[in-house]
Amino acid sequence: MNIAEVHTAAVGLMPVSRPLLPGYDSGVLAMIVVSFLFASVGFKTAAGIWHQFFTDLSMRHRNSLTGNASERTNRERLAVWALLAQTFVCEGLLLFSWCYYTGLIPLNSPYFFRNSMVLAGLCAVLYVFQWSACAAVGYAFAVQPIAGMRSFLGAFSSTQSVLGPLLLLPALGALFYPGMAMAFIYCGIGLFVLMRIFFHIKAFRIFYSGPLSLFYFFLYLCTLEILPLIALMTVISISLQHFLV
Repeated sequence: MNIAEVHTAAVGLMPVSRPLLPGYDSGVLAMIVVSFLFASVGFKTAAGIWHQFFTDLSMRHRNSLTGNASERTNRERLAVWALLAQTFVCEGLLLFSWCYYTGLIPLNSPYFFRNSMVLAGLCAVLYVFQWSACAAVGYAFAVQPIAGMRSFLGAFSSTQSVLGPLLLLPALGALFYPGMAMAFIYCGIGLFVLMRIFFHIKAFRIFYSGPLSLFYFFLYLCTLEILPLIALMTVISISLQHFLV
């Protein structure tokens, strides 16, 4: 065996670069760690939050409203805020994964962390807008304005805070299992829709007083649910063209 043959036998397989996935980015990993920290803050009061969640949804008559949202302790309020922050992080990661795996964000984009943070911030802005709108609607249209507003806001905050821990697994799956990313994303969408259905059941119990209230409820769905989501997708589309690359 001469030198040329030895050299040819030693070549072996050509090296292949490791695929650049969102889950490998240090900034995205930091967001995941922070989401676990938010979950740990609310862990001690998780039972109370789940109890409040089912309480907010189980009121059977619109005239039996109570200010349950105002009866939370400071620890429970802190836990709700922490879980809401976790919800925003998980929603941002799922939105980014959807944009990434559908080709809306280039596969070679180095700005995983920035894009995820921007999308999480948009989810937080959407929540603040809907919370403010729910407060106005609850005060204006409930039979008991103050109690109706508190009950309406309590149901909205409960459904959103409970959504955070539920979205954590789909968000992690979409980041670290690219072969099943779309399945995890659709799972996250299903959980989001399920929480919205629970919230709408509560809203219907608060506001229903006759056939005319169905028309107001339809206007509510269009104004506070459908239009904000359309606006969010429009902002994401514009951001993809000018900022998210």
